[in-house]
Order: sequence, then structure tokens, then C-alpha cells
Amino acid sequence: MHVLVKYREMIDMQAPDEVIWEPYHETVIRDLPAYCSSGRAIWRTRAHLLFLCVVEMYNPDRVMRQFGLKQRISPLHNTSMELYMIDLRGKTDKDLSAEHSAYVCMWNERASNIAIDEIFEEPLDFYDPYMLWYRRITRRFMLRRGAIAEALAHGMTSIHQLTLGDDVSIARIRDVGASTLIAKIHADYRMHNMPTSFEASHKSSHDDTRSRHDTQVYTPSVPLN
Repeated sequence: MHVLVKYREMIDMQAPDEVIWEPYHETVIRDLPAYCSSGRAIWRTRAHLLFLCVVEMYNPDRVMRQFGLKQRISPLHNTSMELYMIDLRGKTDKDLSAEHSAYVCMWNERASNIAIDEIFEEPLDFYDPYMLWYRRITRRFMLRRGAIAEALAHGMTSIHQLTLGDDVSIARIRDVGASTLIAKIHADYRMHNMPTSFEASHKSSHDDTRSRHDTQVYTPSVPLN
């Protein structure tokens, strides 16, 4: 059990540069057997998948990075719960093609409803709209320790942003926050590309705690001693 806890802690503390993202590159696809890419034209179709009584919405907008495209906040899809209440028990004479005719029509138009966007294979910025949204709606930590470290990082980032200016005494406070982000919790990337309205975008979007193995040097604007 103690090993499991350690693994969870390591996942909670992963840094962006410790995650290797591998989209479907051409170099990989062209070496696959033909049957693996035969349906490539509709890999990003927005349609319902059908199998007998089963109907499931396929949402490529949620995984655009897997296709090497810009990831944005995906549109909401209201899936009817009635679709999950259908089975084949006692319905041997039921015409499912008629019952699911609307979804069949959508599938027949699959080639004309393809998710598209700009090519983008770089890591998303910490303050990218998608990342702000994702941190707000997802469960980001497996351990309480990870959430505590995130709270510290969020506080130090807020201090750094709120103390920007030329006042020497305030600059000392800012430098303490920046030094803590770099030396203690390795979250210096939070200080870059901050939006103008920092508090409005940041108060509900804490990110995972980061842990890096490399040493970075921060030059304070005023001496700390």
C-alpha cells in the first residue's frame, strides 16, 4: 500500500515536461497496416456510433491534441439518458433502424461533419482558456498532499502578481513569492504570460503541483538580505 501512495504522489507532482504527448504523427501512421488507417477520413467526425441498441456520441473535440490540433473547450452534448435504458430483451421484432433513425441520418452525414482546427503540437500555456477551464472542472489530485502543495503555489503566484510595481518594500514580498515558486515548489512557469485580469482567471483554476529535478536561478529585483 505504501508503494501505491508513493506512485500517486509522483503523479500528483508531475511537471509538464515530464509528460510525453504523442499525437498520431504521419511517421507512425504510414508504417501501420492499411486496415488501421482505412477510416482515417472520419477519425474526427462528430457523430453517434451505433451498434444494435447501443448509441454513443463520439466527441473528437475533446481529444484534438491527439490529432496534433489546437485543443479548445469542447461544446456541450446533451446525451439523452433514454439511450442507456434500451436493451434487446423481449424485443426481437423491434426495428432499431427506425427507432434510431435520427442517429442513423447523422452517421450517414459523417463525412460532412469533421472537427477541424489549427495545427498545434506545443504544450498549452498555463493560462490558456482550455487549461483554465480544465482545472476548474476536473479532479486534479489523488492525495491531500498534492492539493496542499497546489494551494501554496496558488498563494505564491497571487502574491507575485499582486505586488508588481516599483516600490522596494513590495518588491521584497514579490521576490519571496517568486523564489518560493522556483526553489520550493518548482512552479515558476506560472509567472509567465499571466493574463491582465489575473485574479478573475486564476481564482478558480489552480493547477497540479509541479516537481522538477533541474535547478533554476531567480535574480531578485532587490537584495533579500
